[in-house]
Amino acid sequence: MNFKSAWLYSFVLATALAQAADPPIVVSTGKSGGGYNTIGERLKSVLAEQDQPTQVLTSAGSLENLNRLDDPKSPVNVGLTQADALKYYLKDHPGFADQFINLGEIGKECVFIVTGKDSDIRDDSDLQQGKGRLIAVQSPNSGVAVTWEYMTVLEPKFQNTAPAFVDGAEALLQIKSSGKASKIQAVMVVQRPMAKSTEMQVVLENPKDFRLVPVKDWDLNDKLPDGSAVYTFENVTVAEKKWGFDTTVDTICTRGLMLANKTKLTADQRTRLSKVMLLAASRVVGDTSK
Repeated sequence: MNFKSAWLYSFVLATALAQAADPPIVVSTGKSGGGYNTIGERLKSVLAEQDQPTQVLTSAGSLENLNRLDDPKSPVNVGLTQADALKYYLKDHPGFADQFINLGEIGKECVFIVTGKDSDIRDDSDLQQGKGRLIAVQSPNSGVAVTWEYMTVLEPKFQNTAPAFVDGAEALLQIKSSGKASKIQAVMVVQRPMAKSTEMQVVLENPKDFRLVPVKDWDLNDKLPDGSAVYTFENVTVAEKKWGFDTTVDTICTRGLMLANKTKLTADQRTRLSKVMLLAASRVVGDTSK
């Protein structure tokens, strides 16, 4: 073997060993079968085409993803989160701001609050009144729960309505069967505008029993460290042309984000992930309007 061949062999071997020594990409997503978990699996498929080992973990939601991403003992180096959950997390963990990089957006997610058709909750200001109401949200670590908690930080009067960690479909059934006598008077869902969650399907298929509550309190305006808005105020279409008109509601929307802990990834891995989100984002994220 001549010198040139030996040098080339050594270079290829060193490169292969270096790549083999790279930690796998470990993505913390959300509940099994949910939107974030689907995005994680799509990312895994795209990275597999580049021979990049990737593991996808389920989780309770945004807050658990951020805790895993921040924890130096956790193998998680990529996490999916809502922008409002990130801002909420940074309030108590300011040092994390220097640890993460934003790889890209993974879709818009909006707050939908559902109540009974005959409820006296007409808009979000009614949830700020001290009447002992409960609002159903998912588990304490879910993005929905964090969104509600962050809303109470920005507008403390929302604390007059307490969260109840109850399944949304179960809470809707309680509202429908008990009406104003129900302890739970509202259900909150955070999802893409036209996603077909169980809760949204129930609302759209039972317009005589349920309606959407407008959310327009300007005190919910806030900024991320990069200056971008945590929430935008929008008139959101949740269903098109049913009974001759679109179903819309005024509400707040946040962004889904894919974050990486830059200290847990090699420079090559960060570059690969950035290129994927720049060049193949549609394959990873899918149709962001649904």
